[in-house]
Amino acid sequence: MTPAEAGAVHAAALVIDAHVHPSLKTYLFRRKLDKNHRSGGAFNPFTMRVDFPKAKAGGVDALVSSIYLPERGLLDDCTALKLLAKVSPKRIRRLFTGDPFERTIEILDDFEKAIERANGGGAELARVVRSTEEIHAARADGVIAVLNAVEGAHSLGGRVDNVEKLWSRGVCMLTLAHFYANDSAAPVVGIPPEMQKLGCFRQPKNLDLGLGLLGPPVIEEMIRLGMVVDLTHCTPKARREAFEICGTRRPLVFSHVGVQPLADDPMSPTEDEIRRIASTGGVVAVIFMNSWLGEHRSRNGLDAIIATISRIIEVGGIDTVAIGSDFDGFTDPPDDLEDISRMPKLTEALLNAGFSGTEIEKVLGLNMERVLRAGWR
Repeated sequence: MTPAEAGAVHAAALVIDAHVHPSLKTYLFRRKLDKNHRSGGAFNPFTMRVDFPKAKAGGVDALVSSIYLPERGLLDDCTALKLLAKVSPKRIRRLFTGDPFERTIEILDDFEKAIERANGGGAELARVVRSTEEIHAARADGVIAVLNAVEGAHSLGGRVDNVEKLWSRGVCMLTLAHFYANDSAAPVVGIPPEMQKLGCFRQPKNLDLGLGLLGPPVIEEMIRLGMVVDLTHCTPKARREAFEICGTRRPLVFSHVGVQPLADDPMSPTEDEIRRIASTGGVVAVIFMNSWLGEHRSRNGLDAIIATISRIIEVGGIDTVAIGSDFDGFTDPPDDLEDISRMPKLTEALLNAGFSGTEIEKVLGLNMERVLRAGWR
C-alpha cells in the first residue's frame, strides 16, 4: 500500500480524535491555534501537538477538546509545581483558587475565544459544534469541528446541577475521574512511572474505592441529559459500579487508554470491560502513548497502537474501537506519530496490517460518531 493510496482512504474517512487537550496550551502558554507549532519527538510540555494547521494536514475532521482544570492536589503532591505556581501569571495561580466549576468555565470560555481569534484572519478554520449534524456540516464546509468535553468531575465543584450547566454549553462528554479522588469517583494512578519524577505524583491510590457520593446522581443526570460518560482514570470498582448504574441505556466509553493484557495496569480495561463497553454501544479509544500501550523497546509506537486496536476488535468487535490520542495532555506520544498532522500514517499502518477501508472508517471516526449520536443530545 503506497502513501498515496493510504492518503485517499484517509481523506474519504470521517476522522475524529476523541480526546485532545489544546485548551491546556492556549490557556497556560497562550499558544495560537492558527499557528503551526513545533512538536518534536521528545517529551516537552511546552510543545503543541494539536493546532488547526496540523489538524488540517492530518485530515482530522473533528476534535473532542477536553477541558482540564488542574487539580489542587497537584500542589500538595508536587513541590516543583507548587513553586512554579507561585511565580506563574495571576490567571494561572487563579486556577487553584475559588470555585472549581467557575474556573472550568473560564478555561472553556478562554478556549472558545482562542478559536474566534484563530478564525479572525478571514478564513474560518474551526467551529465549535453541538451535535453530530453540525460535525458533518463543518466537514462539508471544510472546517474543523471542535467538541467540548471536560476531564475530571472535580470540575463540578461538588454540585450535580452543574452537569446541566456544562451540557447547556454543549459539553458532550465528562471523564469522571482524573489524578485525585473527587466527589464522583476514585482514580487509578494516572501518571506512568517514568514521569513520576522530582518527587511528584506519589500520593497512593486506593483501588478498593469506587464511586463517590455524587457519582451515581452525576451519572444519572448525564444519562438523562445526554452526555457521554467516560470511565478513563476510574478505579476498576468505580467502573463496575458505573456499568451497573448505566446498564445499556447509553453508550459508555474509555476515551484514551490501552487495554489488558497488552498493558497490564489498572488504568487499562479488561477483556470483560471491553465486552461490557460493546454491550452499551460504546467505544474504547486508543491512546497514543507507549507507556499505556504495553512494554516497548523503542520510542516508536505505531505497532503498539495497531496491536491495541486489533485486540479491542478481537474482544469487542469492530464497532468497539476508536482513537483518543491525548495529544497535548502533557503526554509523550510515539516518535512515529508525534502530533496530529501524522494521522494519515495510522491509516497507512492499518491498511498494511490488513484492515479494509470499511473497517478503517469505523476505527477513525464512524464508531465515535455513532456514540455521540446515541449519547449526546
